[in-house]
Amino acid sequence: MTGIEIKIAADAYIDEAIDDPDALRAINRALSIIGDMALIDEDITITSTSDREWVQLPPEITNVVEVEDSLGRTYERFRVRGNDLISFDKAGAYKVYYRRIPRPMTGILETPEVHPAYHQCIVTYVIAWWKLKDDDENPDGIRNMEQFKEDVLRVFSSLRRRRTPREVTVFR
Repeated sequence: MTGIEIKIAADAYIDEAIDDPDALRAINRALSIIGDMALIDEDITITSTSDREWVQLPPEITNVVEVEDSLGRTYERFRVRGNDLISFDKAGAYKVYYRRIPRPMTGILETPEVHPAYHQCIVTYVIAWWKLKDDDENPDGIRNMEQFKEDVLRVFSSLRRRRTPREVTVFR
């Protein structure tokens, strides 16, 4: 769904027209709440020029998942300080696999940078946001906000589960 489709779905529920700038603000707020649960993984190559040198990570990183050396082997001799610095025991080039938050949308015609399973969650958030905007005690707004939180956790759990066969150790 694009931002405009999310807005139209929320409009249909509340029987009012939400302004595009307000809808965009609400969608971006929902994306920031979903955050790390969006499970957006990327990688970057980082070159360390000296042993144990602290190197700046991109600001959108929430978690370093794995590091590989220049030969593609898993490298475990690294340290992360906060979410913004990484250090390797030996100088060299390393591929860092990381998780990051979704980027905010800049226009209502864009599609949120999350799995499509989250789109209906965002619709629910826009409904809640709109209802709570002028009345922070609106029961329907509170109910929709709770529904948003529950749905995000449900989608996250569904996306996070292992889809590959697990290895079973056989004892004889």
